Amino acid sequence: MAASYYGPPTALGLFLYDQDGYYSLPVDMRERLKAFVPEPESVQLSTSETLPESIDENRLTVRHTERDAMVDLSVLLRLMDQGKIQVSEKTSLPGAATLRLLTESLAGGDFYAHKPPQDQWDQESGPIKAFSWPLLLQAAGLVQRNGSKLALSAAGRKALASSPASVLSAIWNKWLKSSLFDEFSRVDVIKGQKSKGRVMTPLAPRRTAITEMLRLCPIGAWINVDDISRFMQATGRTFDVTHDPWKLYVIDPQYGALGHNGYHGWNILQLRYLLCFLFEYAAALGIVDVAYIEATGARADFCRIWGTDDLAFLSRYDGLIYFRVTPLGAYCLGLNDDYTAAPIQPNAKLSVLPSLQINVVGGNLSAEELLTLGTWAVEATDKSWRLDRQKAVEAVERGHDIDDLRVFLKSREDQPLPETVESFMKIIQQQGRALKISGTRLLIDCQNAEIATLIARHKELAGLCQLVGNRQLIVRLENEGKFRALIHTLGFGMPA
Repeated sequence: MAASYYGPPTALGLFLYDQDGYYSLPVDMRERLKAFVPEPESVQLSTSETLPESIDENRLTVRHTERDAMVDLSVLLRLMDQGKIQVSEKTSLPGAATLRLLTESLAGGDFYAHKPPQDQWDQESGPIKAFSWPLLLQAAGLVQRNGSKLALSAAGRKALASSPASVLSAIWNKWLKSSLFDEFSRVDVIKGQKSKGRVMTPLAPRRTAITEMLRLCPIGAWINVDDISRFMQATGRTFDVTHDPWKLYVIDPQYGALGHNGYHGWNILQLRYLLCFLFEYAAALGIVDVAYIEATGARADFCRIWGTDDLAFLSRYDGLIYFRVTPLGAYCLGLNDDYTAAPIQPNAKLSVLPSLQINVVGGNLSAEELLTLGTWAVEATDKSWRLDRQKAVEAVERGHDIDDLRVFLKSREDQPLPETVESFMKIIQQQGRALKISGTRLLIDCQNAEIATLIARHKELAGLCQLVGNRQLIVRLENEGKFRALIHTLGFGMPA
């Protein structure tokens, strides 16, 4: 027995053979071995209460996603309402400008910081949350596309005033049934996914298999992604990604075709889909918390495939190591009937002064406590913060509740909050919602006053536009398509 790619040989290799990347026991040996080999214990899903600080000397980043998802939802809905989100008219995917805007706007930023490629061969993880959110909102019907811009639908406007948890649950369940986008296409190293014929499998069975697996996971317990991958295979909870692996390839459709022996195993196709499902969609919606390292060098299981010598990773999700189902996830998965956001556990004692200054007088602020304070206050020193009116107003604009700050401070301060601080929060609560965006509108310049008046008085157009001055019209953004179609019947055009 010669040494293989996987390491030195063992005696077990005498009983197994490699078939399409899986090790199998010959059929004629199985019955003989059953006679004297004890039946194995039932497969158990391993969980962990704590996480290591690093994986193979790579720092493990932990992201708690529940609160981020609720803030991100509010931010996305308001950006949509302001007409700031654009997608491709052909693919419905966000472009570079939208991805930059969302990366800057999302709570805590995206999972990976932007690192410009050093050369043409350098791989970049790129946006993950920023990419999935516009797709999720489209799949859920909360937005509609007007040309390349996304605008809130009637359901989206209703969502602005609804419970974030209920909206996130609705988005999740509608996305599971959507065929808007095949998330495996984000594993863009693997080519040929849009070849002629039946190449990729339907989305619903894949998503259903993983969702049913998530329902079996203990809430709040960390699970290694490789463990759940093995558990799914061992218990028959499997799915297919492609009908024909020969149509898929890396670099070259002949030499790098995934139909070759060992090129299309579960770890190459199904595991990468599982990683994408969890990291880009479940984590974005707060269904699971995630713990991850850089994708570069995280997994070397693809190195046997022809043409992968220069690849740092097979997918941008290769760095995902652990996940855990959150209480919000349990609610969205239908495991719990209701959801109440858990308070942030106090890790430090605070002293809140009448001057609006907040001092840390005991312990150290956790990362989540730092994030909360940073939402409402500016940092003076590593032990001192000051409530800031502009930051607080911006927080209320983004959908934060000032009562969360009140609860946060009271749970860490032994004395009643000063009257000046209570007054500050009351004012912010009022002024942060002093103005309301009732919708986004187009301001249209007509060639002359006669055209503007003709359109404004037309029996079908009168309800879609409003005359401003002599030759300007205002049209709600969501009515642009209908307005444009009707002016065409009058013989007028409006270039984009």
